[in-house]
Amino acid sequence: MAVYKYETHLHTAEVSACGVSPAADYIEAYSNAGYAGIIVTDHFFNGNCGVNPFLSWEEKIDAFCLGYENALNAAKGTNFKVFFGIEYNFGGDEYLLYGLTKKHLKEMPQIMEMNHAQLFEAINSVGGLMIQAHPFRRRSYIKEVRLHPKDVHGAEVYNAGNRMTENFEAIEYAKQNGLVMTSGSDIHNAANLFSPEQAAAMGVNKTGGVAFNAPLETIEDYIAAIKTGTNYTLLGI
Repeated sequence: MAVYKYETHLHTAEVSACGVSPAADYIEAYSNAGYAGIIVTDHFFNGNCGVNPFLSWEEKIDAFCLGYENALNAAKGTNFKVFFGIEYNFGGDEYLLYGLTKKHLKEMPQIMEMNHAQLFEAINSVGGLMIQAHPFRRRSYIKEVRLHPKDVHGAEVYNAGNRMTENFEAIEYAKQNGLVMTSGSDIHNAANLFSPEQAAAMGVNKTGGVAFNAPLETIEDYIAAIKTGTNYTLLGI
């Protein structure tokens, strides 16, 4: 049976201030690694975002979507899929948002003022998906672990940038709270993408993502599959 792998957490140099690789570089890299697609999740304006803050709201949204659109253009003429997502920051705890579009964002400047419950409601109103990214990551720029299990659909329980102990904590958290689970590489540099064989030989964390038995055609396919909590495999675990 064929397996279709998708990256769920990816940053581009066009948008994320911490991004190293231009969006187009990821298409060949992930294709060569056996993936069927990627979801571009650049840091939003309240995170480590490189978009000029002095632009108008509509101009900022246009700039924010540039990484996704460049990846989409680079994949034209192939079967490789590129989907759109967001990494939203509440000042330490971050969330992967799927299902919002450029049009939604242009009509939603109030997103910058929302609390957790309001953001969750907004995501639900468009049939989207809200996943807490690397919930137990502890770093100098993350002062404390903040959890909001009632205001998310699920948790990223494997993040290739995390310590495995942090990932194991996330798995237990998701189980205890009945949350769906996802996996992602949180990749910033296409040169850091390794096949499972390369990762094992180098002794590094495996690349993350989610695998399905059938291909995804839209981000809505991804959302529906994850919300069921079944019929997919987490990579890296």
